[in-house]
Amino acid sequence: MRILQLRVPSRDEIGALKRSAKYDDQTLPTAVRSDGYSRGAVELQILKHEVIHDKRTTRSDADSRHSIWTVEQATAMKLLKDFGFVVPDFHLQKGQVFAIFLNDNITHKLTQIVHNKAANSTFADYADSGIRFKLKFAGEGKKYSRLTAVVFTPEGMPSHIGIRDMVQGGLSEKQ
Repeated sequence: MRILQLRVPSRDEIGALKRSAKYDDQTLPTAVRSDGYSRGAVELQILKHEVIHDKRTTRSDADSRHSIWTVEQATAMKLLKDFGFVVPDFHLQKGQVFAIFLNDNITHKLTQIVHNKAANSTFADYADSGIRFKLKFAGEGKKYSRLTAVVFTPEGMPSHIGIRDMVQGGLSEKQ
């Protein structure tokens, strides 16, 4: 049995991969095998997205969803209404995904949406915004969350849309 170790590619290797025909500027392997062959490595692709709405809100402590998403116009309109977003003339085009991300780290903001080609999963990256809040108690059985509604075009249909920097065990709900 042969064991291959994964290692992080050097800057020179990343530069060579960027210049090769196999990868564009938005797709890079995050590890290469010890024999230098990168097939099967994790490939992450940054997806362009448009933020439709972003707000802080309260929700039930029992709500463990971290994303709700759809590819249907009627469902997207219902979700916008259910979450109190007013977006005049909203239209979801064929091939686009509408997603609402619910992040319990309210000081964090969405920075990018990334697709993992190897796992066929898509996730939102959040980073600390540097903003600090003095908030009153959310209420018995409630918690503060940041809701971010976005539209993006995935690479194929994702099997899962998650959040990096999320509460473990959260749910991704496709509607």
